[in-house]
Amino acid sequence: MRSLLSYLRHTIRLLIKTPGFTIMAILIFGVGIGANTAIFSLVNGVLLKPLPYPHAERLVQIFQAFRNFDRLPLSYPDYLDFSANQHSFDALMVYRQEDFNLSGRGAPERISGLYVSGGFFSVLGRPFLLGRPFGEAGGKPDAPGVVVISERLWRTRFHSDTNIIGADLSLNGKRFQVVGVTPAQANEALQVELYVPLAQDPEFGGLLTTNRGSHNFSCIGRLKEGVDIRAALADLEVIRQNLAARYPEDKAFGLRLVPYLDSVMTDYSLTLWLLEGAVACLLLITCANIANLLLARARERRREISIRSALGASRLRLILQLMLESLVLSLVGGVVGLFLSGWALTAIKSLAPHDVARFQEINLDVGTLGFVSLITLFTALLSGLFPALTNSEIPLASALKREGDRSGTAGRERHRAQAFLVAGQVALTSILLVGAGLLARSFESLQNTPLGFSPQHVLTADIYLADKKYAPDSDCQTFFDRALDKIRQLPGVTAASFATNLPFSGIGDGTAFAIAGEPDPELSQCPIMQLSYVSPNYFSTVGIPLLTGRLFSDQDGPEQQKVVIINESLARRYFPGQNPIGKQIHDFYELAGLKRNFYTIIGVVGDVQNDNPEFQKTPYQAYFPPAQHPFPSPLNGGTLVVRTGNDPRALIESLKKIVADADPNIPLYNAGLFSDLVTKAFATKRLATVVVSLFSGAALLLAAVGLYGVLSYSVTQRKREIGVRVALGAPSTSILQLIVKQGFIAVSFGLAIGLAASLGLSQLIARILYGVSAIDLVSIGLSVLILGFVALIACLLPAFRATRIDPLTALRE
Repeated sequence: MRSLLSYLRHTIRLLIKTPGFTIMAILIFGVGIGANTAIFSLVNGVLLKPLPYPHAERLVQIFQAFRNFDRLPLSYPDYLDFSANQHSFDALMVYRQEDFNLSGRGAPERISGLYVSGGFFSVLGRPFLLGRPFGEAGGKPDAPGVVVISERLWRTRFHSDTNIIGADLSLNGKRFQVVGVTPAQANEALQVELYVPLAQDPEFGGLLTTNRGSHNFSCIGRLKEGVDIRAALADLEVIRQNLAARYPEDKAFGLRLVPYLDSVMTDYSLTLWLLEGAVACLLLITCANIANLLLARARERRREISIRSALGASRLRLILQLMLESLVLSLVGGVVGLFLSGWALTAIKSLAPHDVARFQEINLDVGTLGFVSLITLFTALLSGLFPALTNSEIPLASALKREGDRSGTAGRERHRAQAFLVAGQVALTSILLVGAGLLARSFESLQNTPLGFSPQHVLTADIYLADKKYAPDSDCQTFFDRALDKIRQLPGVTAASFATNLPFSGIGDGTAFAIAGEPDPELSQCPIMQLSYVSPNYFSTVGIPLLTGRLFSDQDGPEQQKVVIINESLARRYFPGQNPIGKQIHDFYELAGLKRNFYTIIGVVGDVQNDNPEFQKTPYQAYFPPAQHPFPSPLNGGTLVVRTGNDPRALIESLKKIVADADPNIPLYNAGLFSDLVTKAFATKRLATVVVSLFSGAALLLAAVGLYGVLSYSVTQRKREIGVRVALGAPSTSILQLIVKQGFIAVSFGLAIGLAASLGLSQLIARILYGVSAIDLVSIGLSVLILGFVALIACLLPAFRATRIDPLTALRE
């Protein structure tokens, strides 16, 4: 112990005497450890940390699959059959996401909520802060309305009122009694404010819950202890095949089981693991850079180490002493990295999707501190072991000879070791550069892809007429028509319209279709089209061009011929070389218990980009007039879209007043710029591009520093040799070539390895690329040019210094 303290004091004194080396090493350690800590916190908080439920690893989400749509909700009858016949789960439950208009006790507010089946709280294991779950009574359609609210809603809207149990709320114009308050749980998958029994859904008992063609319910099950997900899938697959044999509408649907955490985070997992791989490369580059510094520094201590060895110090003690220097540097670097990671997490949160709670709740916790400790020890070991082993066994005679040796050349072994480390840094840096190039090109391609509409100077705001007094579609239509008339009269408004399933709203609806007059394809082969219900001047409001035919008019009413406007891709695919105007398409609503509807095509408009992951897989889009909706809905609503000639945000208060004057219990919410919705859709790709680019820049800088350090050290050691060459008449170009060649041999070797590795690894990120091949020659070429240019600068600086060596001074020294 006394020896260790003595070694520690000696190491600290040595580091203090060389502040330049010490500060650089600490900063390099800090960058590597800080970046790894930040990305570990991100991956851990989003992908690895269990959901806050008891035995959350046993929670599984059950999906139905249709062609390339592999994560469809279940139909309610299928849920009932699965629940009654399965043997692998303790229980199954379903829920349907719905927003509610909450009025009373303050201004009207739109609240996120769920309609849930009776087993919702028991399957998840949700605790209660106050009150109780629904009980059996809440599961009956004719029972009084009951609701469980979240702790956040209880504290913000109701000011932590302890008498809230038994209080009445007005939800969608109907009275509900509060029976429970469930506490807030960090990192929860669904951020909702209230829970209503599924039986209280106005559509319960209708087509929503009686028809197998209505896929509207998310289903979660809790596996029995000892049952894995493969066994559960085999169990449910038997049931599915029996259902397919009995019900034709089930034949085309497959089955998929996914761990619950994976199911809610799947859109982000590949991106986050990509960041983890990138930061691991940066850590290895950090270690190689520090190892290079320690190798270069070791020559200054050769005489000291050889004397210690001659006086009886074992090689193990010498290795521990040399490793201690790396450990001290990494510990201080770890502290610096911890501070850097806190700043980095703040920046990452600003780039991450703001509506995903797990992104916004990442922080530096006990697990992070443990990771910092491990990564600090790892970097100390990895960066210090190789220099320690290399320099721990130096014969005294050799050290004394070399200390006074006037040849001034370093040993071949050290040059070889340092060149190897530089080549490794270059290889890892080239992998990061190629990855960053692919992501940047993909992001550029995504942003430059025509949206098909113009979101600038457009305001969007959601509104839902959920009150039962708006049950008839005609009353909903009257409300929106009057509101739009008043909005169009506001100063600065150039156009206003109403739409459902707005692009980049995160909401999508679709249906199978076929061409009238042609044989019906198998349901499993039917194409899917995206659906939107839009008012007549929607296309001019958002800037979607009409290519042929006409747009909707007020004459396209409920009693008139059903009409549709299709997009260019659908027209090109199913009516090649023809005029599609006047031709018909039909839906397959008979699968949902409705008659088949035929729609006459009256217009063709341009294609529109959509951010919904499922609907990115189909290019077909169709627009319908709201008055011809095929079945009435008591929860009618959508989005107001307003184009202005000035700042659209100035109209928000005016819109709220118009809606409040029409009905004070109807809230206007999610008001904002249409362009912000588009920007938000690119948040995850922007995060990956920015972070990997920053890592690539840091890696490039570290690799350049490492290369410069090795060559600069080499010039110092070869000073006498270079002086002799100059004295014998060697031109400056020859000296430049000598030094640059030495550097580029290591760079070329590392670049060859890095490019070969990047070609293989780029296939792993192909899924998140858009409009760019995983083997993109432009990205690879730019990476080589950037790396080559930086390497050339790093080589030329010490090479120019070598050309200025005075032969007389070099020989005299």
